[in-house]
Amino acid sequence: MQDSTDVKSEFLHKLNLTEAMVSNHIFRPDNVRDAALHLDLHQAGDGDGDPDEPLPPSGLFYRLNTQKLSNDLHNLLSGCVAGYSMQLRRYGSVVFDRQWKSAKLPVDHLLDWSSNVQMHVASVSKLITAMAMTKLLASRNISPDAHILPWLPKYWQKGPGVDQLTFRKLLTHNSGLVLKDEPGPSDFQFMKDQIALGTVGKPGYRNINYGLCRILISTIDAPYLFDLITQGVTDAYWDLTTIRYYARYVSENIFDPVGVTSSFLHEDDDALAYPYPANMAGWNSGDLSTMSGCCAWHLSINDLLIVMAAFRRRNMIVDPVRAQQMLDRQFGLDIKKDTALGRIYAKGGFWSLNGNFVEQSNVFFLPRGMELAILSNSPFCAPNTGFMDKVLSTIENSIENILLATTVAAFSALAAFALVRSTRARRPR
Repeated sequence: MQDSTDVKSEFLHKLNLTEAMVSNHIFRPDNVRDAALHLDLHQAGDGDGDPDEPLPPSGLFYRLNTQKLSNDLHNLLSGCVAGYSMQLRRYGSVVFDRQWKSAKLPVDHLLDWSSNVQMHVASVSKLITAMAMTKLLASRNISPDAHILPWLPKYWQKGPGVDQLTFRKLLTHNSGLVLKDEPGPSDFQFMKDQIALGTVGKPGYRNINYGLCRILISTIDAPYLFDLITQGVTDAYWDLTTIRYYARYVSENIFDPVGVTSSFLHEDDDALAYPYPANMAGWNSGDLSTMSGCCAWHLSINDLLIVMAAFRRRNMIVDPVRAQQMLDRQFGLDIKKDTALGRIYAKGGFWSLNGNFVEQSNVFFLPRGMELAILSNSPFCAPNTGFMDKVLSTIENSIENILLATTVAAFSALAAFALVRSTRARRPR
């Protein structure tokens, strides 16, 4: 029978890890330590969306003027960002696809934006984590209101209130973990320390909530990585194995079924981050795996829209009823808003170096089978500034009343007809 050391080596091998990698592991590398996380319309969810929730507006007499939306978004963004890529799809078909300027400037070996250029999507990674957690909990028949305590590392000290934490509280940022009112870190050591302190803060948007989901996905789906090993288990082992296992689970259950490839690494063909105006070499945000769960995935516009549609409608990740339930519960989302057209769900991401070099992403689940995604590689006109609220307002301003538009068109036609008849009547015979 294998001893725990042999078992550990076997599991490390399966995850493409080595003992040397474990011993040399850095929990918060410089590229993570130097980066800043910005709060951009990130709110704690209410966690509702259960059967007794009111239905969203039907939007029966309204439509989205997509041409107006395309033009207005371009006018909004083009004067205020280094570059962007955006696309709107309806039931998987492209409605509009627009790019502006460069994903990489000539000084960084010019790369034009396209819908296939990947970028670090920052906190939009939380939406991916929420999808993965929704699938896993359903497959294991675990309620989102179940306590997370049985799946936390057993050797961690648990502070007051930790025994009352549920998956729902994490997924809607209602855990009360971390006292300081900011998104904050989510590396392994930080999470371990905060669990020891307990739920001492108020509900609020915290990266730790989704960093913990990375650990919980691993311990729920692969308990053997930890329970069968009794010797040589360190924080570094836990960190590396949960990073690798989370990446594997998401790839196999979210990305692979729809043909998307992603990683935590910044590849040569990924967009770089710039200040606004973009007047210097760009910033490579690097390998963000130690923050995985809350951020780190690199995806393109095409990738995002494929995953969003597959999750929401195509029954390729979870069944559509469960997907809709996740959206209504506001798991992995910042915004759930009822409009005249229907209900809008949105998630934003913002990752920066000193607030100047910025990667920001927005995704919107719109009514009537529409999804919108936007990537931009700079702040919005000023340091440390995002555009998610302005994009949402632009969407709302592009919603039109069909009856009103029809009435105006009819009156215009009648007026034109009357003018023609009047002109003809005044002609000399």
